[in-house]
Amino acid sequence: MRADLSKKMITVFTPTYNRAYIIGKLYESLKRQTFKDFEWLVIDDGSVDNTENLIQGFILENEIEIRYIKKDNGGQHTALNKAIECAKGHLLMIVDSDDYLTDTALERILYWENTIAEKEGYAGISGLRAFPWGDTIGGKWKQKENYVDATNLERKKYRLRGDKAEAYYTNVLRQYYPIPVFAGENDVEKGVLWNRIANGGYKLRWFNERIYICEYLDDGMSKNIVANHLKNFQGYTCWRRELIDMQKSYWGVIRELSEFTYKARLKGYNTCQVGELVDRKLLTVCFAKIYYKLHQLKIMVKRGSLQIVSHLKLDRK
Repeated sequence: MRADLSKKMITVFTPTYNRAYIIGKLYESLKRQTFKDFEWLVIDDGSVDNTENLIQGFILENEIEIRYIKKDNGGQHTALNKAIECAKGHLLMIVDSDDYLTDTALERILYWENTIAEKEGYAGISGLRAFPWGDTIGGKWKQKENYVDATNLERKKYRLRGDKAEAYYTNVLRQYYPIPVFAGENDVEKGVLWNRIANGGYKLRWFNERIYICEYLDDGMSKNIVANHLKNFQGYTCWRRELIDMQKSYWGVIRELSEFTYKARLKGYNTCQVGELVDRKLLTVCFAKIYYKLHQLKIMVKRGSLQIVSHLKLDRK
């Protein structure tokens, strides 16, 4: 038993901006949770709709513990910085305002957290996200076991594809936050924080259970990711530059630099300027451009092959 009764096992943190029309679905899923020792921390990033009145109504219902904080608009990363500062939970889990949890999600997070015998060196745990119709985001689980211990930087190695449902230890988050803020921009990838934690050697226990349900709405950031990176290019550069510097091999640098080079070119930077932005030699940037072109060609060939196979199947019917 924890001595400080004001503490909670989990803080479910929701950043929101003008989502009064849909956030109720998340609230209903939180009321149904089989595990009750949690708080819902809603940080409103300057909404101008009915969000505040709606959340205040939820608070009056007294079904779950809710804290509502309204701040000036600054982007999700500034809301996350605020949440890390204010969270009461031993674990902090981000659940977006247009998503919701399965009824046993928090219970399963605590179950898997308790399977970690020696918690030193762990940043938290993570389950799977799924679409409302049941398909797992990122595809089927690729491991023989029902869990794998790995850092965020090892996800490709263990084929942990797609968005996941992470719950981080709040004390670990507080070692590595805040996410940088850039004047005139309102987004920096949360991956800056996750990668810093991983680069510090902290692992997560990734487990094979779907606990988080999401849809990628037309007004969401996930569906507008390229435009968002170009609009907030200083933040995007910060994220990519740090990720490039964390690579353990030259080819890892090339692979990560290739995506940055593509977007920097869309932004209007030439090859020499790209090298200056990430402090890399011109030859490395040129290799990255070639890698990106070959990778795109491979994707096109693969898609073309799939289309040919589909046409052959149709012809046989």
